[in-house]
Amino acid sequence: MSGGKRKPLAKRDVAALLDRLDNAALRPECRSCECLQGFLAQMELDAADCAKALPVGRKVAPKAMHACLGCEPCPPAEIFAAYLLGRRHR
Repeated sequence: MSGGKRKPLAKRDVAALLDRLDNAALRPECRSCECLQGFLAQMELDAADCAKALPVGRKVAPKAMHACLGCEPCPPAEIFAAYLLGRRHR
């Protein structure tokens, strides 16, 4: 990874990632899984100021979150991993 600061995620990019998550998280358990919730937290950190609020409505309280259930496949985790790899190469 380069030591430079990465460009913040634009509002349209955050919205597109959230749409992908909404379509991928088919089971109710996905919404409160640490896989999806971790990605939401990362997006919030990486987002431009105008986009930071977008993931907030999908976050759950820490007490409502559960550990990964080990689903095969785990679409939210796969989207998160692809996102991290993409950010790494920018």
